[in-house]
Amino acid sequence: MNIPLDTVLTASPRQPVNQFALFNRLRQNLFKNAWSEFRGSSVVRPITILISSIIVITFVFGLSLGGFYFFIFEMKMPPHGFIIEMLVGLLFFSLGVLLVFSGGLILHGSLFSAAETAFLLSKPVDADQVFAYKFQGAIAFSSWAFLLVGGPILIAYALMAGVPWYFYLALPLFFLGFVLLPGSLGAILCFLLVNYLPKQRKQLLILAIVVLLVAVAAWIYYVVRENRALTRSIEPLSEAATQLINRISFARSVWLPSGWVARGLLAAARGDLLSSLYYLALVWSNGLMLYLVAAWTSTHLYRRGFNRVSTGGDIRRKHGGAWLDRGLSLLLPFVDPGTRLLIIKDFRTFRRDPQQFGQVLLLSGMLILYFSNIKRMFVRDIEWPFQNGISLLNLIAVGLLMSAYTGRFIYPLLSLEGRKFWLLGLLPLSRDQLMWGKFTFSMMGTTLLASLLMVVSDVMLEMPFEAMIVHLVTILVLAAGLSALAVGVGALLPNFRESDPSKIAVGFGGTLNLIISLGYLVVTIGLMAGPWHLFLATVPNPEEMTSIFFYPVVAFGLFCGSCLGVITVLLSINLGIRALNRMEF
Repeated sequence: MNIPLDTVLTASPRQPVNQFALFNRLRQNLFKNAWSEFRGSSVVRPITILISSIIVITFVFGLSLGGFYFFIFEMKMPPHGFIIEMLVGLLFFSLGVLLVFSGGLILHGSLFSAAETAFLLSKPVDADQVFAYKFQGAIAFSSWAFLLVGGPILIAYALMAGVPWYFYLALPLFFLGFVLLPGSLGAILCFLLVNYLPKQRKQLLILAIVVLLVAVAAWIYYVVRENRALTRSIEPLSEAATQLINRISFARSVWLPSGWVARGLLAAARGDLLSSLYYLALVWSNGLMLYLVAAWTSTHLYRRGFNRVSTGGDIRRKHGGAWLDRGLSLLLPFVDPGTRLLIIKDFRTFRRDPQQFGQVLLLSGMLILYFSNIKRMFVRDIEWPFQNGISLLNLIAVGLLMSAYTGRFIYPLLSLEGRKFWLLGLLPLSRDQLMWGKFTFSMMGTTLLASLLMVVSDVMLEMPFEAMIVHLVTILVLAAGLSALAVGVGALLPNFRESDPSKIAVGFGGTLNLIISLGYLVVTIGLMAGPWHLFLATVPNPEEMTSIFFYPVVAFGLFCGSCLGVITVLLSINLGIRALNRMEF
Protein backbone atom coordinates (compact mmCIF):
# COMPACT_ATOMS: atom_id res chain seq x y z
CA MET A 1 0.00 0.00 0.00
CA ASN A 2 1.47 3.32 -1.11
CA ILE A 3 0.98 6.28 1.26
CA PRO A 4 1.09 9.75 -0.36
CA LEU A 5 4.08 11.83 0.60
CA ASP A 6 1.97 14.83 1.58
CA THR A 7 0.06 12.63 4.02
CA VAL A 8 3.30 11.61 5.68
CA LEU A 9 4.61 15.17 5.88
CA THR A 10 1.40 16.60 7.27
CA ALA A 11 0.78 13.78 9.73
CA SER A 12 1.09 14.84 13.35
CA PRO A 13 4.10 13.38 15.12
CA ARG A 14 3.50 10.74 17.76
CA GLN A 15 3.04 12.20 21.20
CA PRO A 16 5.86 11.39 23.63
CA VAL A 17 5.08 9.01 26.48
CA ASN A 18 4.51 10.60 29.87
CA GLN A 19 7.17 8.70 31.81
CA PHE A 20 6.01 10.03 35.17
CA ALA A 21 2.50 8.66 34.58
CA LEU A 22 4.01 5.41 33.28
CA PHE A 23 6.03 4.80 36.46
CA ASN A 24 3.07 5.89 38.55
CA ARG A 25 0.97 3.22 36.86
CA LEU A 26 3.73 0.67 37.42
CA ARG A 27 3.80 1.52 41.12
CA GLN A 28 0.04 1.20 41.38
CA ASN A 29 0.05 -2.19 39.67
CA LEU A 30 2.82 -3.45 41.93
CA PHE A 31 0.90 -2.23 44.97
CA LYS A 32 -2.28 -3.99 43.80
CA ASN A 33 -0.38 -7.23 43.19
CA ALA A 34 1.34 -7.01 46.58
CA TRP A 35 -1.98 -6.34 48.28
CA SER A 36 -3.61 -9.30 46.53
CA GLU A 37 -0.72 -11.54 47.54
CA PHE A 38 -0.88 -10.15 51.07
CA ARG A 39 -4.59 -10.93 51.41
CA GLY A 40 -4.11 -14.43 50.05
CA SER A 41 -1.20 -15.28 52.33
CA SER A 42 -1.23 -16.41 55.95
CA VAL A 43 -2.26 -14.06 58.72
CA VAL A 44 0.86 -14.96 60.74
CA ARG A 45 3.04 -12.35 59.11
CA PRO A 46 0.73 -9.30 59.42
CA ILE A 47 -0.23 -10.20 62.99
CA THR A 48 3.43 -10.58 63.95
CA ILE A 49 4.34 -7.23 62.39
CA LEU A 50 1.36 -5.54 64.04
CA ILE A 51 2.11 -6.93 67.50
CA SER A 52 5.81 -6.07 67.24
CA SER A 53 5.01 -2.51 66.15
CA ILE A 54 2.50 -2.06 68.97
CA ILE A 55 5.05 -3.27 71.53
CA VAL A 56 7.73 -0.88 70.24
CA ILE A 57 5.35 2.09 70.03
CA THR A 58 3.93 1.42 73.50
CA PHE A 59 7.38 1.10 75.06
CA VAL A 60 8.75 4.25 73.42
CA PHE A 61 5.57 6.22 74.15
CA GLY A 62 5.45 5.19 77.82
CA LEU A 63 9.13 5.96 78.38
CA SER A 64 8.81 9.34 76.63
CA LEU A 65 5.65 10.21 78.55
CA GLY A 66 7.41 9.61 81.84
CA GLY A 67 10.46 11.57 80.75
CA PHE A 68 8.53 14.63 79.62
CA TYR A 69 6.38 14.50 82.76
CA PHE A 70 9.57 14.59 84.83
CA PHE A 71 11.02 17.50 82.81
CA ILE A 72 7.88 19.62 82.71
CA PHE A 73 6.15 18.94 86.04
CA GLU A 74 8.92 17.77 88.37
CA MET A 75 11.82 19.92 87.19
CA LYS A 76 9.50 22.80 86.23
CA MET A 77 11.09 23.26 82.80
CA PRO A 78 9.17 25.46 80.33
CA PRO A 79 7.36 23.10 77.91
CA HIS A 80 8.23 25.35 74.97
CA GLY A 81 11.66 26.44 76.13
CA PHE A 82 15.22 26.10 74.97
CA ILE A 83 15.95 22.71 76.60
CA ILE A 84 12.97 20.93 75.00
CA GLU A 85 13.77 22.51 71.63
CA MET A 86 17.35 21.32 71.97
CA LEU A 87 16.22 17.75 72.74
CA VAL A 88 13.85 17.70 69.74
CA GLY A 89 16.64 18.97 67.51
CA LEU A 90 19.01 16.31 68.84
CA LEU A 91 16.39 13.65 68.09
CA PHE A 92 16.04 14.73 64.47
CA PHE A 93 19.79 15.18 64.03
CA SER A 94 20.51 11.64 65.28
CA LEU A 95 17.77 10.05 63.19
CA GLY A 96 18.83 12.10 60.17
CA VAL A 97 22.42 10.80 60.36
CA LEU A 98 21.14 7.24 60.57
CA LEU A 99 18.83 7.86 57.60
CA VAL A 100 21.77 8.98 55.46
CA PHE A 101 23.50 5.64 55.95
CA SER A 102 20.46 3.36 55.92
CA GLY A 103 18.91 5.15 52.93
CA GLY A 104 22.21 5.04 51.05
CA LEU A 105 22.61 1.30 51.69
CA ILE A 106 19.07 0.50 50.59
CA LEU A 107 19.39 2.74 47.53
CA HIS A 108 22.66 1.06 46.53
CA GLY A 109 21.00 -2.33 46.46
CA SER A 110 17.86 -1.01 44.76
CA LEU A 111 19.62 1.10 42.12
CA PHE A 112 22.53 -1.16 41.19
CA SER A 113 21.79 -4.75 42.25
CA ALA A 114 18.08 -5.40 41.70
CA ALA A 115 17.08 -7.38 38.61
CA GLU A 116 14.24 -4.94 37.98
CA THR A 117 16.76 -2.11 37.59
CA ALA A 118 18.54 -3.81 34.71
CA PHE A 119 15.20 -4.34 32.98
CA LEU A 120 14.12 -0.70 33.41
CA LEU A 121 17.43 0.75 32.27
CA SER A 122 17.27 -1.36 29.09
CA LYS A 123 14.09 0.47 28.10
CA PRO A 124 13.88 3.90 26.42
CA VAL A 125 13.25 5.76 29.68
CA ASP A 126 15.20 8.52 31.37
CA ALA A 127 17.59 7.56 34.13
CA ASP A 128 16.18 10.18 36.49
CA GLN A 129 12.71 8.61 36.16
CA VAL A 130 14.08 5.22 37.17
CA PHE A 131 15.91 6.90 40.03
CA ALA A 132 12.74 8.67 41.19
CA TYR A 133 10.82 5.40 41.14
CA LYS A 134 13.49 3.59 43.17
CA PHE A 135 14.09 6.57 45.46
CA GLN A 136 10.50 6.71 46.65
CA GLY A 137 10.46 3.03 47.56
CA ALA A 138 13.83 3.20 49.33
CA ILE A 139 12.86 6.27 51.38
CA ALA A 140 9.56 4.71 52.39
CA PHE A 141 11.36 1.52 53.45
CA SER A 142 14.17 3.23 55.37
CA SER A 143 12.09 5.88 57.16
CA TRP A 144 9.37 3.67 58.67
CA ALA A 145 11.55 3.02 61.73
CA PHE A 146 12.16 6.77 61.93
CA LEU A 147 8.40 7.33 62.22
CA LEU A 148 8.01 4.36 64.58
CA VAL A 149 10.49 5.84 67.06
CA GLY A 150 10.13 9.59 66.57
CA GLY A 151 6.34 9.71 66.35
CA PRO A 152 5.56 8.37 69.87
CA ILE A 153 8.20 10.64 71.42
CA LEU A 154 6.72 13.82 69.95
CA ILE A 155 3.12 12.75 70.62
CA ALA A 156 4.08 12.15 74.28
CA TYR A 157 5.56 15.65 74.39
CA ALA A 158 2.41 17.11 72.84
CA LEU A 159 0.21 15.48 75.49
CA MET A 160 2.38 16.72 78.35
CA ALA A 161 2.78 20.25 76.93
CA GLY A 162 -0.88 20.79 75.99
CA VAL A 163 -0.20 21.94 72.42
CA PRO A 164 -2.80 23.36 69.98
CA TRP A 165 -4.64 21.00 67.66
CA TYR A 166 -2.70 22.01 64.54
CA PHE A 167 0.53 20.73 66.11
CA TYR A 168 -0.68 17.20 65.28
CA LEU A 169 -1.29 18.25 61.67
CA ALA A 170 2.14 19.86 61.35
CA LEU A 171 3.95 16.84 62.82
CA PRO A 172 3.63 14.45 59.80
CA LEU A 173 4.35 17.33 57.41
CA PHE A 174 7.65 18.06 59.17
CA PHE A 175 8.48 14.34 59.18
CA LEU A 176 7.86 13.91 55.47
CA GLY A 177 9.74 17.04 54.50
CA PHE A 178 12.70 16.17 56.71
CA VAL A 179 13.24 12.64 55.34
CA LEU A 180 13.84 14.13 51.87
CA LEU A 181 17.05 15.77 53.10
CA PRO A 182 19.02 12.76 54.45
CA GLY A 183 17.53 10.52 51.76
CA SER A 184 18.67 12.80 48.94
CA LEU A 185 22.08 13.27 50.54
CA GLY A 186 22.50 9.50 50.82
CA ALA A 187 21.57 9.11 47.14
CA ILE A 188 24.13 11.73 46.04
CA LEU A 189 26.86 10.09 48.13
CA CYS A 190 25.90 6.70 46.67
CA PHE A 191 26.29 7.96 43.09
CA LEU A 192 29.64 9.60 43.82
CA LEU A 193 30.93 6.53 45.64
CA VAL A 194 29.99 4.10 42.86
CA ASN A 195 31.30 6.28 40.04
CA TYR A 196 34.55 7.63 41.39
CA LEU A 197 35.60 4.96 43.87
CA PRO A 198 34.35 1.76 42.21
CA LYS A 199 36.95 -0.53 43.67
CA GLN A 200 37.34 1.05 47.11
CA ARG A 201 33.67 1.68 47.89
CA LYS A 202 33.49 -1.08 50.53
CA GLN A 203 36.59 0.15 52.32
CA LEU A 204 35.34 3.73 52.18
CA LEU A 205 31.96 2.72 53.58
CA ILE A 206 33.60 0.87 56.46
CA LEU A 207 35.90 3.84 57.09
CA ALA A 208 32.98 6.28 57.07
CA ILE A 209 31.00 4.19 59.57
CA VAL A 210 34.05 3.79 61.85
CA VAL A 211 34.80 7.54 61.73
CA LEU A 212 31.16 8.31 62.51
CA LEU A 213 31.09 5.94 65.48
CA VAL A 214 34.39 7.30 66.85
CA ALA A 215 33.15 10.88 66.49
CA VAL A 216 29.87 10.10 68.25
CA ALA A 217 31.70 8.19 71.00
CA ALA A 218 34.06 11.13 71.57
CA TRP A 219 31.13 13.53 71.66
CA ILE A 220 29.24 11.38 74.20
CA TYR A 221 32.38 11.11 76.32
CA TYR A 222 32.81 14.89 76.50
CA VAL A 223 29.10 15.42 77.17
CA VAL A 224 29.09 12.90 80.03
CA ARG A 225 32.28 14.34 81.48
CA GLU A 226 30.77 17.81 81.49
CA ASN A 227 27.58 16.36 82.98
CA ARG A 228 29.62 15.00 85.88
CA ALA A 229 31.29 18.36 86.32
CA LEU A 230 27.84 19.94 86.36
CA THR A 231 26.62 17.66 89.16
CA ARG A 232 29.70 18.40 91.26
CA SER A 233 29.32 22.15 90.82
CA ILE A 234 27.88 24.34 93.57
CA GLU A 235 26.35 26.99 91.32
CA PRO A 236 23.26 25.90 89.34
CA LEU A 237 24.49 27.66 86.19
CA SER A 238 28.19 26.99 86.35
CA GLU A 239 30.66 27.03 83.54
CA ALA A 240 30.28 23.26 83.18
CA ALA A 241 26.55 23.66 82.61
CA THR A 242 27.16 26.26 79.95
CA GLN A 243 29.65 24.00 78.18
CA LEU A 244 27.25 21.06 78.36
CA ILE A 245 24.39 23.04 76.82
CA ASN A 246 26.63 24.53 74.15
CA ARG A 247 27.92 21.11 73.13
CA ILE A 248 24.40 19.74 72.62
CA SER A 249 22.78 22.88 71.24
CA PHE A 250 24.36 22.48 67.81
CA ALA A 251 21.39 20.26 66.88
CA ARG A 252 19.07 23.30 66.93
CA SER A 253 21.37 25.46 64.81
CA VAL A 254 19.71 27.58 62.13
CA TRP A 255 22.14 26.03 59.63
CA LEU A 256 20.92 22.46 60.20
CA PRO A 257 17.61 20.91 59.10
CA SER A 258 17.19 19.42 62.58
CA GLY A 259 17.17 22.98 63.93
CA TRP A 260 14.48 24.02 61.45
CA VAL A 261 12.26 21.12 62.48
CA ALA A 262 12.81 21.76 66.19
CA ARG A 263 12.06 25.47 65.89
CA GLY A 264 9.03 24.84 63.69
CA LEU A 265 7.49 22.23 65.99
CA LEU A 266 8.09 24.30 69.11
CA ALA A 267 6.57 27.33 67.37
CA ALA A 268 3.46 25.25 66.62
CA ALA A 269 3.41 24.08 70.25
CA ARG A 270 3.49 27.70 71.44
CA GLY A 271 0.65 28.65 69.11
CA ASP A 272 2.86 30.68 66.74
CA LEU A 273 1.38 29.33 63.52
CA LEU A 274 3.11 31.82 61.22
CA SER A 275 6.62 30.93 62.43
CA SER A 276 5.78 27.23 62.23
CA LEU A 277 4.68 27.58 58.61
CA TYR A 278 7.89 29.49 57.83
CA TYR A 279 10.10 26.66 59.13
CA LEU A 280 7.88 24.08 57.44
CA ALA A 281 8.37 25.89 54.12
CA LEU A 282 12.12 26.04 54.83
CA VAL A 283 12.30 22.28 55.40
CA TRP A 284 10.27 21.42 52.30
CA SER A 285 11.99 23.88 49.98
CA ASN A 286 15.46 22.64 50.91
CA GLY A 287 14.35 19.02 50.81
CA LEU A 288 12.88 19.39 47.33
CA MET A 289 15.93 21.33 46.16
CA LEU A 290 18.30 18.61 47.40
CA TYR A 291 16.10 15.99 45.75
CA LEU A 292 16.37 17.88 42.44
CA VAL A 293 20.16 17.89 42.86
CA ALA A 294 20.04 14.12 43.41
CA ALA A 295 17.81 13.66 40.34
CA TRP A 296 20.15 15.84 38.24
CA THR A 297 23.10 13.77 39.49
CA SER A 298 21.28 10.60 38.45
CA THR A 299 20.94 11.84 34.86
CA HIS A 300 24.73 12.08 34.56
CA LEU A 301 26.02 9.33 36.87
CA TYR A 302 23.34 6.64 37.20
CA ARG A 303 23.89 4.68 33.99
CA ARG A 304 27.63 5.22 34.22
CA GLY A 305 27.69 3.86 37.76
CA PHE A 306 25.42 0.95 36.85
CA ASN A 307 27.79 -0.04 34.05
CA ARG A 308 30.74 0.11 36.43
CA VAL A 309 29.01 -2.08 39.00
CA SER A 310 27.85 -4.56 36.33
CA THR A 311 31.34 -4.91 34.85
CA GLY A 312 33.14 -5.02 38.18
CA GLY A 313 34.50 -1.47 37.93
CA ASP A 314 37.64 -2.36 36.02
CA ILE A 315 38.01 -5.04 33.36
CA ARG A 316 41.70 -5.26 34.18
CA ARG A 317 40.99 -6.25 37.73
CA LYS A 318 42.40 -9.66 38.73
CA HIS A 319 40.18 -11.79 40.92
CA GLY A 320 41.67 -14.18 43.38
CA GLY A 321 41.61 -15.33 46.96
CA ALA A 322 41.57 -12.42 49.37
CA TRP A 323 43.37 -12.33 52.71
CA LEU A 324 40.01 -12.51 54.47
CA ASP A 325 39.23 -15.77 52.70
CA ARG A 326 42.62 -17.21 53.63
CA GLY A 327 42.12 -16.15 57.25
CA LEU A 328 38.72 -17.80 57.36
CA SER A 329 40.18 -20.96 55.86
CA LEU A 330 42.79 -21.09 58.64
CA LEU A 331 40.00 -20.92 61.22
CA LEU A 332 38.34 -24.03 59.76
CA PRO A 333 40.92 -26.82 59.99
CA PHE A 334 38.29 -29.19 61.44
CA VAL A 335 36.04 -28.85 58.35
CA ASP A 336 36.56 -31.01 55.26
CA PRO A 337 37.88 -29.09 52.21
CA GLY A 338 34.63 -29.28 50.22
CA THR A 339 32.48 -27.84 52.99
CA ARG A 340 35.17 -25.24 53.66
CA LEU A 341 34.90 -24.00 50.08
CA LEU A 342 31.12 -23.62 50.47
CA ILE A 343 31.63 -21.56 53.65
CA ILE A 344 34.14 -19.32 51.89
CA LYS A 345 31.71 -18.90 48.98
CA ASP A 346 28.95 -17.72 51.33
CA PHE A 347 31.42 -15.43 53.08
CA ARG A 348 32.47 -13.88 49.78
CA THR A 349 28.85 -13.33 48.79
CA PHE A 350 28.21 -11.60 52.10
CA ARG A 351 31.23 -9.30 52.14
CA ARG A 352 30.79 -8.31 48.48
CA ASP A 353 27.29 -6.96 49.15
CA PRO A 354 27.54 -3.50 50.79
CA GLN A 355 23.86 -3.61 51.67
CA GLN A 356 24.37 -6.67 53.86
CA PHE A 357 27.65 -5.99 55.64
CA GLY A 358 26.76 -2.29 55.93
CA GLN A 359 23.66 -3.15 57.98
CA VAL A 360 25.69 -5.49 60.19
CA LEU A 361 28.38 -2.86 60.78
CA LEU A 362 25.87 -0.10 61.46
CA LEU A 363 23.74 -2.01 63.98
CA SER A 364 26.69 -3.69 65.67
CA GLY A 365 28.55 -0.38 65.83
CA MET A 366 25.58 1.28 67.50
CA LEU A 367 25.48 -1.46 70.16
CA ILE A 368 29.24 -1.21 70.75
CA LEU A 369 28.86 2.55 71.08
CA TYR A 370 26.10 2.08 73.64
CA PHE A 371 27.93 -0.64 75.60
CA SER A 372 31.21 1.30 75.68
CA ASN A 373 29.53 4.42 77.07
CA ILE A 374 26.91 2.91 79.37
CA LYS A 375 29.10 3.25 82.47
CA ARG A 376 29.80 6.89 81.72
CA MET A 377 26.11 7.70 81.59
CA PHE A 378 25.96 7.57 85.37
CA VAL A 379 27.51 10.18 87.62
CA ARG A 380 27.94 7.73 90.51
CA ASP A 381 28.65 4.04 90.48
CA ILE A 382 25.71 1.89 89.44
CA GLU A 383 24.13 -0.04 92.31
CA TRP A 384 24.42 -3.79 91.93
CA PRO A 385 20.72 -4.67 91.37
CA PHE A 386 20.49 -2.06 88.62
CA GLN A 387 23.82 -3.17 87.16
CA ASN A 388 22.63 -6.78 87.18
CA GLY A 389 19.39 -5.85 85.37
CA ILE A 390 21.19 -3.80 82.70
CA SER A 391 23.54 -6.72 82.02
CA LEU A 392 20.59 -9.08 81.48
CA LEU A 393 18.88 -6.57 79.18
CA ASN A 394 22.10 -6.23 77.18
CA LEU A 395 22.23 -10.02 76.78
CA ILE A 396 18.65 -10.00 75.50
CA ALA A 397 19.51 -7.16 73.08
CA VAL A 398 22.46 -9.13 71.68
CA GLY A 399 20.25 -12.21 71.35
CA LEU A 400 17.63 -10.23 69.44
CA LEU A 401 20.34 -8.92 67.14
CA MET A 402 21.53 -12.49 66.50
CA SER A 403 17.96 -13.56 65.72
CA ALA A 404 17.58 -10.66 63.29
CA TYR A 405 20.89 -11.47 61.56
CA THR A 406 20.17 -15.16 61.09
CA GLY A 407 16.63 -14.44 59.87
CA ARG A 408 17.71 -11.72 57.45
CA PHE A 409 20.97 -13.15 56.06
CA ILE A 410 21.07 -16.90 56.76
CA TYR A 411 17.50 -18.01 56.16
CA PRO A 412 17.45 -16.85 52.47
CA LEU A 413 20.76 -18.56 51.61
CA LEU A 414 19.31 -21.90 50.55
CA SER A 415 16.46 -20.29 48.60
CA LEU A 416 19.02 -18.23 46.67
CA GLU A 417 20.90 -21.43 45.77
CA GLY A 418 17.82 -22.98 44.13
CA ARG A 419 18.17 -21.61 40.59
CA LYS A 420 21.87 -22.43 40.43
CA PHE A 421 21.73 -25.63 42.42
CA TRP A 422 22.62 -27.57 39.29
CA LEU A 423 26.10 -26.04 39.54
CA LEU A 424 26.52 -27.21 43.13
CA GLY A 425 25.21 -30.60 42.07
CA LEU A 426 28.22 -31.00 39.77
CA LEU A 427 30.58 -30.83 42.75
CA PRO A 428 31.58 -34.00 44.62
CA LEU A 429 29.58 -32.90 47.66
CA SER A 430 26.49 -34.32 49.31
CA ARG A 431 23.51 -32.21 50.22
CA ASP A 432 24.25 -32.94 53.88
CA GLN A 433 27.53 -31.07 53.52
CA LEU A 434 25.69 -28.12 52.01
CA MET A 435 23.44 -27.86 55.07
CA TRP A 436 26.24 -28.27 57.60
CA GLY A 437 28.39 -25.77 55.69
CA LYS A 438 25.77 -23.06 55.90
CA PHE A 439 25.21 -23.88 59.57
CA THR A 440 28.94 -23.58 60.31
CA PHE A 441 29.19 -20.29 58.41
CA SER A 442 26.27 -18.82 60.37
CA MET A 443 27.37 -20.10 63.75
CA MET A 444 30.93 -18.83 63.40
CA GLY A 445 29.87 -15.36 62.30
CA THR A 446 27.17 -14.87 64.92
CA THR A 447 29.31 -16.33 67.73
CA LEU A 448 32.28 -14.06 67.02
CA LEU A 449 30.18 -10.92 66.66
CA ALA A 450 27.86 -11.58 69.61
CA SER A 451 30.75 -12.63 71.89
CA LEU A 452 32.56 -9.38 71.12
CA LEU A 453 29.46 -7.34 71.93
CA MET A 454 28.81 -9.23 75.17
CA VAL A 455 32.41 -8.96 76.36
CA VAL A 456 32.36 -5.19 75.80
CA SER A 457 29.09 -4.93 77.73
CA ASP A 458 30.31 -7.00 80.71
CA VAL A 459 33.68 -5.25 80.88
CA MET A 460 32.11 -1.78 80.83
CA LEU A 461 29.58 -2.78 83.50
CA GLU A 462 32.37 -4.41 85.57
CA MET A 463 30.44 -7.66 85.85
CA PRO A 464 31.98 -10.62 87.73
CA PHE A 465 33.98 -13.17 85.78
CA GLU A 466 31.33 -15.81 86.45
CA ALA A 467 28.71 -13.64 84.75
CA MET A 468 30.89 -13.30 81.67
CA ILE A 469 31.29 -17.08 81.46
CA VAL A 470 27.53 -17.60 81.80
CA HIS A 471 26.87 -15.01 79.09
CA LEU A 472 29.42 -16.45 76.67
CA VAL A 473 28.08 -20.00 77.07
CA THR A 474 24.57 -18.65 76.50
CA ILE A 475 25.77 -16.82 73.37
CA LEU A 476 27.34 -20.03 72.04
CA VAL A 477 24.12 -22.02 72.53
CA LEU A 478 22.03 -19.20 71.04
CA ALA A 479 24.29 -18.99 67.98
CA ALA A 480 24.06 -22.74 67.41
CA GLY A 481 20.28 -22.94 67.81
CA LEU A 482 19.42 -19.78 65.85
CA SER A 483 21.74 -20.79 63.01
CA ALA A 484 20.27 -24.29 62.86
CA LEU A 485 16.72 -22.91 62.84
CA ALA A 486 17.50 -20.47 60.02
CA VAL A 487 19.15 -23.16 57.89
CA GLY A 488 16.61 -25.89 58.70
CA VAL A 489 13.48 -23.80 58.20
CA GLY A 490 15.09 -22.36 55.07
CA ALA A 491 15.30 -25.88 53.65
CA LEU A 492 11.80 -26.85 54.80
CA LEU A 493 10.11 -23.71 53.42
CA PRO A 494 12.29 -22.42 50.55
CA ASN A 495 11.21 -19.76 48.07
CA PHE A 496 12.97 -20.43 44.77
CA ARG A 497 10.82 -17.95 42.81
CA GLU A 498 12.23 -14.86 44.56
CA SER A 499 15.75 -13.51 43.99
CA ASP A 500 15.61 -10.68 46.54
CA PRO A 501 16.85 -11.96 49.95
CA SER A 502 14.98 -9.24 51.85
CA LYS A 503 11.67 -10.38 50.34
CA ILE A 504 12.48 -14.00 51.11
CA ALA A 505 13.22 -13.08 54.74
CA VAL A 506 9.84 -11.38 55.23
CA GLY A 507 7.82 -14.14 53.55
CA PHE A 508 5.82 -16.84 55.33
CA GLY A 509 8.85 -19.06 55.99
CA GLY A 510 10.95 -16.13 57.21
CA THR A 511 8.18 -14.97 59.54
CA LEU A 512 7.72 -18.49 60.93
CA ASN A 513 11.47 -18.77 61.46
CA LEU A 514 11.44 -15.44 63.31
CA ILE A 515 8.64 -16.57 65.64
CA ILE A 516 10.36 -19.89 66.42
CA SER A 517 13.70 -18.10 66.91
CA LEU A 518 12.19 -15.64 69.38
CA GLY A 519 10.64 -18.50 71.35
CA TYR A 520 13.97 -20.33 71.40
CA LEU A 521 15.71 -17.12 72.45
CA VAL A 522 13.37 -16.53 75.41
CA VAL A 523 13.57 -20.14 76.65
CA THR A 524 17.36 -20.37 76.30
CA ILE A 525 18.11 -17.11 78.09
CA GLY A 526 15.57 -17.99 80.78
CA LEU A 527 17.20 -21.37 81.39
CA MET A 528 20.87 -20.42 81.11
CA ALA A 529 21.21 -16.80 82.28
CA GLY A 530 17.94 -16.38 84.17
CA PRO A 531 18.91 -18.29 87.36
CA TRP A 532 22.19 -16.41 87.77
CA HIS A 533 20.58 -12.97 87.42
CA LEU A 534 17.48 -13.82 89.49
CA PHE A 535 19.49 -15.18 92.41
CA LEU A 536 21.70 -12.07 92.52
CA ALA A 537 18.95 -9.53 91.90
CA THR A 538 18.08 -9.16 95.59
CA VAL A 539 21.57 -8.98 97.12
CA PRO A 540 23.50 -5.70 97.42
CA ASN A 541 26.74 -7.33 96.20
CA PRO A 542 27.45 -10.57 94.26
CA GLU A 543 30.07 -11.60 96.84
CA GLU A 544 27.33 -11.76 99.49
CA MET A 545 25.44 -14.60 97.80
CA THR A 546 25.40 -17.39 100.44
CA SER A 547 22.58 -19.63 99.20
CA ILE A 548 23.64 -23.27 98.91
CA PHE A 549 21.29 -23.65 95.94
CA PHE A 550 22.94 -20.90 93.88
CA TYR A 551 25.64 -22.78 91.95
CA PRO A 552 23.72 -26.08 91.53
CA VAL A 553 20.69 -24.26 90.09
CA VAL A 554 22.90 -22.18 87.77
CA ALA A 555 24.78 -25.28 86.59
CA PHE A 556 21.52 -27.16 86.06
CA GLY A 557 20.15 -24.26 84.01
CA LEU A 558 23.27 -24.20 81.83
CA PHE A 559 23.01 -27.95 81.33
CA CYS A 560 19.31 -27.79 80.34
CA GLY A 561 19.94 -24.89 77.96
CA SER A 562 22.85 -26.75 76.34
CA CYS A 563 20.69 -29.85 75.89
CA LEU A 564 17.98 -27.70 74.30
CA GLY A 565 20.57 -26.26 71.92
CA VAL A 566 21.87 -29.70 70.89
CA ILE A 567 18.33 -30.98 70.30
CA THR A 568 17.45 -27.87 68.28
CA VAL A 569 20.55 -28.20 66.10
CA LEU A 570 20.14 -31.91 65.38
CA LEU A 571 16.40 -31.74 64.81
CA SER A 572 16.50 -28.63 62.59
CA ILE A 573 19.43 -29.75 60.45
CA ASN A 574 18.15 -33.32 60.01
CA LEU A 575 14.67 -32.12 59.01
CA GLY A 576 16.28 -29.69 56.59
CA ILE A 577 18.49 -32.43 55.10
CA ARG A 578 15.50 -34.70 54.55
CA ALA A 579 13.55 -31.91 52.86
CA LEU A 580 16.54 -30.99 50.69
CA ASN A 581 17.15 -34.61 49.65
CA ARG A 582 13.53 -34.91 48.49
CA MET A 583 13.80 -31.87 46.23
CA GLU A 584 14.44 -32.16 42.51
CA PHE A 585 16.45 -29.44 40.78
